[in-house]
Amino acid sequence: MHRPRLSNAWFLPRSFDVLGMLRQQLDIVEQCIHVLNDWGHGKIPTHDAVAELRVAAGNEHRARRTLNNAVRDSFSTPIEAEDLFELGERLGEITEAGYALVRESELSCSGPTCAAPDPYLVELIDRLAKALIPLAQGLRALPSGDAATCADHAIEELSAVEHTYRAAIADLETEPDVRRELRRRELYRRAEHLHAAMMRVARRTWYSVYKSR
Repeated sequence: MHRPRLSNAWFLPRSFDVLGMLRQQLDIVEQCIHVLNDWGHGKIPTHDAVAELRVAAGNEHRARRTLNNAVRDSFSTPIEAEDLFELGERLGEITEAGYALVRESELSCSGPTCAAPDPYLVELIDRLAKALIPLAQGLRALPSGDAATCADHAIEELSAVEHTYRAAIADLETEPDVRRELRRRELYRRAEHLHAAMMRVARRTWYSVYKSR
């Protein structure tokens, strides 16, 4: 009796380099923060920074979808699938928050002329860029326990950002132009959103290691 021959592919588990995909997404996020930092220091005009971040946000979104699909279809993953999904989504929040910050500044431009970021905003961006370094190291170290140590360092750096944010808000009391005060306040708020997004990635990185121990 002839029996149909079944494909071996039906029985072999599929394996994807999901951590490699997460790191590729992280590369794009780092690129976004680099553009944001250059913009803060006047190295990139506002309109150009918005254009670059818009393209990067699209690339990041596609990388995130690729990661999510691979996690869904993988037979097993180096860390829990839920953690990979959450890390991918929260990395996406960093890109979106960075783009929203520069986009908000562009809305205040008068034609081709845009006001440069004030010193408080520049310091906020600098501190956030500095915090991204141990945060990225932690993500690249997954699933090693070193990832949790790096995440702790990132959380410490991010906690220091709060002091700069408070100083920036306090300085608004001396701003004589009400319209400029409102614009500054909104940009600080956008920077705080970026801070919160990075903090969520750091905490999830630490938690994903903690659960696996």
